[in-house]
Amino acid sequence: MMTTKKLMTLLLVLLALTACKDDGDVVYMLPETKPILLSAEQVQMRDNNNEFAWRLFQTMQEQKGEVSTVLSPISVTYVLGMLNDGAAGTTRDEITATLGFGSDPAAVNEYCKKMIEGAPNVDQAATVKFANCINVNSAKGLSLLKQYVNDMKSYYSAQIEALDFTKSSSLEKINKWCSKNTGGMIPSILDELNPDAAMCLLNAIYFNADWTEKFDTNDTRNSSFTLPDGSVVTRELMHRKAIAQGCESELCSMLRIPFGSGGYSMYVMLPAEGKTTGDLIRDMDQQALTDHLDAINMTPHEVDILMPRFEIVSDIDLIKVLEPLGIRSAFTTSADFSNMSDMSLYVSMMKQKAKIEVNEDGAKASAVTIAEMGASSPGPQLYEKAEFHANRPFLYFILEESTRSIFFIGTYCGN
Repeated sequence: MMTTKKLMTLLLVLLALTACKDDGDVVYMLPETKPILLSAEQVQMRDNNNEFAWRLFQTMQEQKGEVSTVLSPISVTYVLGMLNDGAAGTTRDEITATLGFGSDPAAVNEYCKKMIEGAPNVDQAATVKFANCINVNSAKGLSLLKQYVNDMKSYYSAQIEALDFTKSSSLEKINKWCSKNTGGMIPSILDELNPDAAMCLLNAIYFNADWTEKFDTNDTRNSSFTLPDGSVVTRELMHRKAIAQGCESELCSMLRIPFGSGGYSMYVMLPAEGKTTGDLIRDMDQQALTDHLDAINMTPHEVDILMPRFEIVSDIDLIKVLEPLGIRSAFTTSADFSNMSDMSLYVSMMKQKAKIEVNEDGAKASAVTIAEMGASSPGPQLYEKAEFHANRPFLYFILEESTRSIFFIGTYCGN
C-alpha cells in the first residue's frame, strides 16, 4: 500500500491566468468553486464508494484486456442505489456491501441525493447533469409500492412512467430519453426492448467542460505513441507548457488538468517505466489514490505536456462485472425486491454505454446505465522543469474535487 512518504513531487495543474501562443509561454489558473459538503458519515461512504469504483474498473479491465475504455462508476452507483431502495434481505446486503455503503437505505439515498443536487453547482464553468428514469411495463400489470415511488422522486428526482414494452414507440421513447440527457452522446441504450421485462431503471450522466486553459491547436503534432504490444504508431498529441502540480511514485507519474474554475479535473496517470497500465490498475486502491491526491498539491513545476486527443466508446455488461464483486442474488430469480413491488422481480439485464471525447478545448463525457427487471493566482515564480509525455498507454479519471468522487475512469492505449 502506498504512503505519502513514498511520493515525490514532480508535475501538475494547468492553472491559467494568461493564454499562450508559442512553446515558450507558460499558463496559470485559480479555482472558484462551490464545494459539496459531506458529513463525516458521507465522507466514509465516499471513500468506500471510490474503492468500489476502482474494483469495478479493475474487474472490467481484466475482462476487456489492453484496450481503450471508459466507465462511469457513479452512474452505476445511482442505479444500484435505486435498486437497493427496493431490495430486502440478502439482495440488499450484497448491494450495500459491494457499494461500500451501510445497511441503512435512507443514508444511501441521502448520499446519492446530495451528489445529484450538488454536482451541477460545483463549477459554473462546467456542465454536469444527472437524470434518472423508471419505465414500468404496462403490459405486465406491474405496480410500484407507494413508498418506493416517493423515494425515487424525493431522492433521485426520477421520472416514472408506464410504457407498453410490446410497442416500438416505447423503445423509441427510452432511446430518445438517453440521447436528450447525454447531449446526444449516447443516442440509444437498447437495440430492442424485451416485451417480457417488467420495468427498466436508467441513469444518465453528462459532463462537458473546457480546460481552464485550452491547448492551442497549432501546437498539436503528429508524434509517436507506443501501443501495449510495444509497436509504435503515429498519433496526434496535444502540447503545451504549464505551471503544474502533480506527483511521482514507484507506480506512476500523475498530472492534474483542471476544467473551468477547477471544480472538476482530469487526472492522467502514466505508469512508471517498466510498468503497464495493467500493473497500475492492479496495484492502485483507494488508499494509494488518496496518497497520490494528497501529494499532488505540493510544489508545482513548469511541465512540458504531451497528451493525445482521443475519443472512446465502451459498452459494458455490468452483470459480468458486478457478480465477481459480490452482487449475485439480484441477478437470479431468488432476488428480493419486495420493497419495490408486490411482484417478484430480479435484474435480468444490466449494462452501461459510455463515451468520452478529449481535445484541445476540453472534454465531454456521458454514460447511460440501465437495469432491466424481469419478473417470477500565484505571482511570477521560478519553477523546476519537468516533462509529462503521455506517449504510451495511460489511465485517466475525471474527479469532482470537493468530494474527490470519481465520475469517469478509463484507459487510453492508442488502439
